[in-house]
Amino acid sequence: MSRASYLCLSFVLLLTACETPPQQTSRPASRPAAEPRIVPRVAADACEQAVTANVRKGHPEPGSIFLLEDREQVSPRPGGIAAVTGEGTFEPDNSQASIGFRYTCLYNGRTARVDDVQLRY
Repeated sequence: MSRASYLCLSFVLLLTACETPPQQTSRPASRPAAEPRIVPRVAADACEQAVTANVRKGHPEPGSIFLLEDREQVSPRPGGIAAVTGEGTFEPDNSQASIGFRYTCLYNGRTARVDDVQLRY
């Protein structure tokens, strides 16, 4: 064999050795969906609207409704839920007499909705 043939053969063997084998595509293992991060102010705002709507539903002509923000607490729960508890007052019939109440509200971070509202007078 000629010297050029040996060079070409060496070059072909070198290229063959450097060729990368086909890569197999594999899917990464699926992880469970992460729980949504609850933004306390978003949960509180949604619950305040739901509490106000429930007071109006129970008392068709209420006067002023006041929710005491300094008494409000937002507590994260498993499953992307936040429990919002607080206190408020309302005037049931536009009179000066007011009624105090406590509320508990469950905000669902996955659906961005209020799941439950409970009022205690």
